[in-house]
Amino acid sequence: MERIKKKDQTFLIGYHTQEWRAKGVLEAPIKCTSDNAWLGIGYYFWTDLRFAHFWGKDFKSKSTGAYDIYVAHLDISHCINAVFDENGYFFFKEKIEQTISFFKERGIDISLKKVHRFLADEVWRELGVTGIIYDDIPINKRDNTRIHSEIPDLYYNKRIQVVIFDLEHITDFSVLLEEQT
Repeated sequence: MERIKKKDQTFLIGYHTQEWRAKGVLEAPIKCTSDNAWLGIGYYFWTDLRFAHFWGKDFKSKSTGAYDIYVAHLDISHCINAVFDENGYFFFKEKIEQTISFFKERGIDISLKKVHRFLADEVWRELGVTGIIYDDIPINKRDNTRIHSEIPDLYYNKRIQVVIFDLEHITDFSVLLEEQT
């Protein structure tokens, strides 16, 4: 994960992928509000430019045939780091499990959307959490057109995403690559 130091603060460099727009480049990232946003509502970034490209090719270019990649500096000083920090991982896991138990005790249906909305409304803001750093498993495509690991089932190259909940923790947002296909 690449970082940049400005004054006395260190920022993580993040890559934001969006569909290409004929009207021009974005001035700010687009907030993901999808029900299946796996870390909840927020601004999503990749820490590896390669995965930002894959996301563009696989998902963001479907409607316009192309995608743009933006770069930004992310203030992660109050993010849960569930990738490289053992305490962060167990804290994140504990809060999800507590939420699931809370829902079960009250007979509330459990869904990704409900769990993350509850965490956002009742837990993260109260605790001063401004985002989450997490990884998912990058699996090889079934048609073997993209190989993430030469060793089947050993995905040692982490596919890390960062969700930042509010724009105030994102600075220096600018286009990096336009109209990729």
